[in-house]
Amino acid sequence: MEKKRVIKSLENLDPTLKTLLKKKYPDGFESNLMRLTNAKNEPFFVVPLETDDTMYLVKIAVTKNSEGEYDLEVDEDDNMEEDDDIDVGDDYDPDFEG
Repeated sequence: MEKKRVIKSLENLDPTLKTLLKKKYPDGFESNLMRLTNAKNEPFFVVPLETDDTMYLVKIAVTKNSEGEYDLEVDEDDNMEEDDDIDVGDDYDPDFEG
């Protein structure tokens, strides 16, 4: 059985796929970007993400800078899940206002 092929924007990924994307590209995905063109011959950029039944191309927003190159429009903090565990250590004081 052949896998489904889906193009999906990073902003529209469900939390499970965002987590999978972070695991696959823990150091960022900039070096894995692929440039494609749409039917209007306009460029867009994607990174591959594969699950058991689907091959995703995750569309990444970019802007063209003054030198004619493309810059990512991804804020790394936006990709953090609200329920991600953060190890604050044994000395955590929730009343600290420093």
